[in-house]
Amino acid sequence: MYIPEIPENSLINEIKEIINLAIRLEGIKRFAFNYPAIDSQIIEVEKTINYTLPDEYKDFLKFSNGITLNNFTADFYTTDEIVSTYNVEKEEPFPEDYIIIADIIGDGEILCFSGRSGKFVMCFGCEERIFDTFKAFLKYIIKFIKRLNEEYLLED
Repeated sequence: MYIPEIPENSLINEIKEIINLAIRLEGIKRFAFNYPAIDSQIIEVEKTINYTLPDEYKDFLKFSNGITLNNFTADFYTTDEIVSTYNVEKEEPFPEDYIIIADIIGDGEILCFSGRSGKFVMCFGCEERIFDTFKAFLKYIIKFIKRLNEEYLLED
């Protein structure tokens, strides 16, 4: 399994925890990391969506430009996928400032970045769960993955 170098950034603890889970669950659950995004890729996303991405989320992209966690429990888009998804017409009443950045759990749930508020919103149908920061969302998904894999993680 390819694991990118961990950059010194605002998410170092969360990234280390994700890597630790990937290593401990290797062969049981799928974790897939990509090469880091470069500044020009992030700038292209920001130009396309007309919003500045939060620094924490940029730090995440600079670790891995797209990630699959725990058999698609969270499947974060690459910068190219964010741009192509943004350019697809959304069904009403999807808020125009919501930028889709991940599929969650593989059941139609998505994670969006709200360009207006700067918050991260997990959407499933008409239900929303709001996270003030990207770090808060990562902590939530890490806890969720640990709960899903308790039986495997207790064996260590």
